[in-house]
Amino acid sequence: MTPRVVFGLGDPVTDVLCRLSRSCACEILSGTRGGSEPSASHAPVEIGGCVVVTGDVLTNIVRALPTDDVSTTPGGSAANVLKGLAALDANATCALIGTIADDDVGRAYALALSRDGVSSASLTTRSRSGEDESSAGELTSARCVCLVDENGQRTMRTSLGASATTTVDDLPIEELRRADVLHAEGYALYRPDVLRRACEVAKTNGALVSLDLASFEVVRGCRAALREILESGMIDVVFCNEDEARELVSASGIVENGRDVERPDAETETAALEWLLRHVKVATCSRGKRGCVSMNAEGARAESLAEGVVAIDTTGAGDTFTSGFLYAYLVGGSLQQCSDAGCAAGAEVVQIRGAAMDVDRWNRVREKVATILSE
Repeated sequence: MTPRVVFGLGDPVTDVLCRLSRSCACEILSGTRGGSEPSASHAPVEIGGCVVVTGDVLTNIVRALPTDDVSTTPGGSAANVLKGLAALDANATCALIGTIADDDVGRAYALALSRDGVSSASLTTRSRSGEDESSAGELTSARCVCLVDENGQRTMRTSLGASATTTVDDLPIEELRRADVLHAEGYALYRPDVLRRACEVAKTNGALVSLDLASFEVVRGCRAALREILESGMIDVVFCNEDEARELVSASGIVENGRDVERPDAETETAALEWLLRHVKVATCSRGKRGCVSMNAEGARAESLAEGVVAIDTTGAGDTFTSGFLYAYLVGGSLQQCSDAGCAAGAEVVQIRGAAMDVDRWNRVREKVATILSE
């Protein structure tokens, strides 16, 4: 079988994983909220969604952590999806498009990414001198502090740094013209010109293009960009979670006749998917412990139950779900099989700390997905 060329477009973020109590997380992070527009010197911050703190605040948070249980791993939504596809598909050649700084964090990121089966050749390396006028001080590679509480829930503080400087000129145009798949994380909507151009180039080869909405704050803050890229007809598959579905159909959302929605429910998720299917072929909503619901433009609907596992850390759960779903889709799985494969993959990663699964756990995922696809 000819190797499948897969590109991911997103932020190359090094995750700093820290375990501590919820009360400690709230105490450390109190008073650091700000706006919601990411830049080189400010970063999207997620407590269920995103607000902004400066890189200096991020550094101070790390120094203030009352725990020695800290580890780092190469992360970022698109990168996590690519790592999953590389682990599941021996015929996939995966590469990440994004920007790192010429620093130790960036170099370590590129090396670790390559070890996980994803090429770093398409990463742009930016000088630390901060040529970008919007940056303050030396440019650094992106980092995200992930505070994981005793229930496995995350609170994240991200400093985008060099990643926020990616431009259209950084895209590997000739390589993208050979792409079979382009997967973009929702944060790319903050740079819509880059996302649009990447999609245009990939589509010259008839590539499948998928988009993960990433956060309800992305949906809220990038309504115009999201609507524009969907209406372009270049997106084939969209991934969202229950909170993003809620934001789509809320009174302030982008679905027509939106209403006030206090919490996600089946009606809300269906309304969101139906709206997305005006523009794409397949839309799926992951629902945590409730599994997922998926629909396609031909009118098919599939619901999958989550496996009854104990969640230690939900970091990377949505991205690993996307890897399982996309892999099944690319090899011709039915909508139900794709949904089941996504849930099977997601169930494995929540049982460990962080988003990096070892070989044995990926082997279990491959076995489960192979069984699903054979049924």
